[in-house]
Formats: sequence, structure tokens, C-alpha cells
Amino acid sequence: MRTDTLTARAGSTTSGRSPGGAWADPGRAVVGVAVLIHLVLCWTLRGFVTDDAWISVRYAENLADGEGFVWNPGGPRVEGFSNPLLVGVEALVHALGGSAPATPRVLGVVAGVACVVLVYVRGRAVVGETAARVGALLVACSAPFAAWAVGGLETLLVAAAVTYGTLELARPDGGRVLPAAVAFAVLPWLRPEGLVVAAAVVALGELPAFFRAATRRRALTRIAVLGGVPLLSQAVLEAVRLGVYGHLLPNSVVYKAGAGDGLAVLDRFLSDAPLPVALAVVGVVLLRGRARLLAVPPAVYVLGSIDTLDSANGYSRFFMPVWPLIALLAAVVVGRGVQVLARRRGPAWGAGLAAVAGIVVLTLPAGDVRTVHGSQQDYMACRAGAREAAVAWLRTAPRGITFAISDAGLVPARAGGRTVVDNFFLNEPLIQRTGRLSPEQRADLVHERSPDVLVLSSRDPERFVGSYPTERAIHDHPDMDRYRLVHVAAGAGASCRYNLMVFQR
Repeated sequence: MRTDTLTARAGSTTSGRSPGGAWADPGRAVVGVAVLIHLVLCWTLRGFVTDDAWISVRYAENLADGEGFVWNPGGPRVEGFSNPLLVGVEALVHALGGSAPATPRVLGVVAGVACVVLVYVRGRAVVGETAARVGALLVACSAPFAAWAVGGLETLLVAAAVTYGTLELARPDGGRVLPAAVAFAVLPWLRPEGLVVAAAVVALGELPAFFRAATRRRALTRIAVLGGVPLLSQAVLEAVRLGVYGHLLPNSVVYKAGAGDGLAVLDRFLSDAPLPVALAVVGVVLLRGRARLLAVPPAVYVLGSIDTLDSANGYSRFFMPVWPLIALLAAVVVGRGVQVLARRRGPAWGAGLAAVAGIVVLTLPAGDVRTVHGSQQDYMACRAGAREAAVAWLRTAPRGITFAISDAGLVPARAGGRTVVDNFFLNEPLIQRTGRLSPEQRADLVHERSPDVLVLSSRDPERFVGSYPTERAIHDHPDMDRYRLVHVAAGAGASCRYNLMVFQR
């Protein structure tokens, strides 16, 4: 069977039956199994919460408590987060008496389930019944995908919006315009790159028709809606941002853009998922027509990762929003194999190959369940453990103290409302004027603030071995002689090399 035929026939199956026939129940059964796998993985990895998630929580709780859009109660307005929609939802939940930290984790699991279902339900018209089933299975079997579902950030919410919008436009008939536009319009409120992803998919999907006289009018109408709704959403966000903070870009963009090491973020993702990525590249070659739009968001993220700072990127959080599309592209290749085996050896052989593909994703290092689970357990025992110990010490100090810290997530969020100096100045309005600062400049500014306490991470609990250049600059600063070491908050685990040294003035 030719791939373009498979793509053009919505819901084609190994036996040529339509989705509404006898194959519908097996399709739903596969999705049910896939959802169950995703939920089991989320439960297995439920202990993981990334430190960056607590930054959003601090802003949300301050907002809900009436402090406004501030990092420190009583401090200046600052946008140290890049997910305003999530912060707003967290603030609402906190104001109603719920848990701000639990909110993104629940939403993340729900969004993960939505991605699994979307890949099958909306993907059948794009890649065919068989590949859509395999795709749902591959999405669900990713342990990193489940880890970031419970990690406390907006990652899988972005994935659901990108997946829905792209699958809608990748249909042979171009899909429904308004639902796709609404999905893309949500993206800017969850991540700064959202509009770029939407614009790329819309441009590559609709401009070819615009340059053909016979389809120009229809293309103009579609472009007006698909481009106009997300653009209006971005304009509203920028108006709010300008009114509240006085700038147009969140601090994270100023802080991270152009500050990374070449292809470091992409290299990390490729090392975590080499086989699915290789299969996805082949899948792009096999597909025809609008179905190739599935490759556009991954390509945007590849380009966007160049020279971007590798921050909170454990198991490739940066690329997780496009994992469902990569999995579906890989499923095109696996689905061809399933079809061939089913025709030649029987349906059981085809189903067996699909199961093997899922097992490979579950067990192939470095994105396998065992490795991810072990790494997340180590993270929580070592890094989160040291931070919890630092919080316990800070809570014994007078409430009016000011402390400075680099990993400004859990510790500031749970240190009892104390004033915090972010050593990286990501949560300070200052970098909107100065741009990214050097370690030495940060050290000067931190000591100028004269915090009562300095919390610096060290690889060695016995002597200071700085984890970051900025912390080494702070420790080597001439004004450091005003401080003395009073406590070491050590992380747990034999291999843990993360300790928080508390210096008091």
C-alpha cells in the first residue's frame, strides 16, 4: 500500500475497513491500554516535582494573597515566570483554598491523557488507523513524558494544544479552522515560543494554497482565522504584560535566549530518544501532502533550541511539547511494518510488532522507565532533600531576614514569606534594563543587597566547591569575609553532590 494512499484515506486499516466498522472497538481498546500505561507511569513517577515549578507557585500564592504580581511581598512587579495562564489558574485554586503546587500536576496528567487520545482520534485521518493506534501507544510509553506530566510545569498543557492544532490542520481536507486557531491561541499564555509554533504551522499549511488562483480565496479566509486568532491572543497578552510590568518579553526570554551552548539542548533530547527521532525522520519522508505538517513543530523546537540555555531540561523538558507528534511520525514507520506483518503472517504478528515498539520505548535507555524513575528519585532525595533541609533551617531564623539563593524555587516558596534575592536575577526587574549579567556582575549586585543570609550550593559538604560560576563569584567576592558558615543542608544518597551551604552575616 502506498503511503500517500494511507494518508489520504481517513481511518485506513490493515484490512481496509473504516473506523466505524469492526476495527473501531480494537482501536478504542488500544487507546484504553495506552491511557492506562500513561497513568501507571505517572503514578510510578508521582514523587517528582521540579524546582522550577515552585517559582510559578510563589508568584501564584503572592497574587492570590493580594500581594500582586510580585516575587517578594511588598517588592516590585516582576515577570520571572513564562506561563501566565498556569500562574493564574494556580492563583485561583489557591484563593479558593486548594493547592497551588498540585494544580499543574493534575492538569499535566489530564493533558497527557488528552495527548494519547488525540493522537488516535485526530490522527487517524492524517496517518491512518494503524499508525494512529501505534502512535497512541508510543506517546503513552514515554517515561519522560509522564515525568513532566507530574513535574509541576506547563509542559504537557503545551503538548496538548500543539498536538490538537497541528493534527487538525494536517488532515487532508485542512481540518476545522476555528478549533485549531483556538488551540494555537492558548500557546502564548503557556510558553513564550507559542506564537512562533502556530505561525510556522499555519504558514506552511496555508500559503501554498494562497499562491494558487483556484484556492486563493479559501486560503485567505483560513489564514485570517488561523493567523488572526493566535495573533490577537498574543496582542492581548502583550498589552497585559506592558500594563502590568512595563515590558513586552518575560524575564526568562531575556535570561535564556542566546545564553546557551550551541546544540546542548538538542543533544540532550537526541541522547534520550535516538530511535524514535530516527524513525520520525523516516516517517516524514513516507508521508505526503498536509500530513507532513506534523514535522513542523518539532522543526521549530530544533531551531529554537540552538544557543538556548539548558535550564530545567532533565529528560528533555524543552522538547516534550512535540513528543506526541514525534511519536506519531515514528508510528508511521512502525505502522507500515505492522500492516505488512498482518497481511503476510496474520493480525497477531502485526499486533506483536506494535507491542514490541511500545516495549522498546519503555525500556530503551536513556528514556526508559527504570532510568527515569531512578534519576527522579535521586533528584528528590539529593537536590530536593537539601532544599527541604535549608527551608527547615531558614524557618528557625527571624522572619524579617533577607536571604540570597541561586536555585530559587522550592526554598523561596516555602521559606515562610521571607524576602529573597535571586542570585541569577531571573526574578528581578533589573535584567529588563541590563540584559543578561555576567557572574561577576551578579556577585557585585548580590553583595550590594547585603542579604542577612547567603545560600550557596556546593558539590562538597566539607568545603565550598561551587556548583555555578555565579556562586563561585559570590563566594570569592571581597565582601564575603562578612559572612560565616553556620549550616550545611546536605542532600541524601551516596552519589549526591548537592549541598546548600548557609552563610550568615
